[in-house]
Amino acid sequence: MNKPNLNSPNFNVSTSSLLLPVLVIRPSTQAADICNALTALDCEVIRHPMLEIKALDETPAIKSQFMNIDRYDVVIVISSNAAEIGLSHLDQYWPLGQFNVSGPMGIDWVAIGPVTARVMREQGLDVKIPASRFDSESALVMPELTNVAGKKVLIWRGVGGREKLASTLRERGAEVFYSELYQRLVPDYSDQQWRQVLAQSPLLMVSSGQGLEAVVSQQPNIADHIRGIIAPSQRVADLAQSLGVAHIEMADSALDVDMLAAVKRWQDKNQ
Repeated sequence: MNKPNLNSPNFNVSTSSLLLPVLVIRPSTQAADICNALTALDCEVIRHPMLEIKALDETPAIKSQFMNIDRYDVVIVISSNAAEIGLSHLDQYWPLGQFNVSGPMGIDWVAIGPVTARVMREQGLDVKIPASRFDSESALVMPELTNVAGKKVLIWRGVGGREKLASTLRERGAEVFYSELYQRLVPDYSDQQWRQVLAQSPLLMVSSGQGLEAVVSQQPNIADHIRGIIAPSQRVADLAQSLGVAHIEMADSALDVDMLAAVKRWQDKNQ
């Protein structure tokens, strides 16, 4: 895989020591707004994308799932990427402007978190999310996923990922199918690039467990090189703690406004 270009606008390290250095690892196509907002909070933004999202070509199986979406009782959407790509597919066969508030034929739509739900609600879908923690465990206590015996459940997600949701729903008697809509590509950064990015012991902002896992795949001892982590959920905070990160600020969600509020709390505590 090609090495990232240090001169790229997506790979930016400033030398100011007066600002809080924040390492942003979001995909480059999803980082602009939060980076601008961090700059307004007097942070020094270090952009270092750890995941790039590549939509997969539509297979005959995926096409059939979307053409016959009304045959499913529940559709679970794992991420905002899955929501965006899935809705694009769906629009080919069920024009979004023709949806009622429940979508085709009264499907129960479930999003794992508020960022994903927002994408879907913008298209007029009536989407439910877990009441507290935004993960599979919390989703599994939702009424829509509790009594699923005999129901058909479709999960929109990327390639791979946790099996907890599908395995538990199958144990409850549901038929579960995957629409794997994209893959995550991890850039292959060199040791020199990592040294440059971590030189100031930045505050690491992560939006998902996959992002943190991608960091750890290249920097197993990341806890030794950062001053702390902004985590979007309890699950990611628990993962960070297991890695030895001593200082963790947990945001209410992965929404920009919640992540930025967590950064502000960090600044208030550490100034």
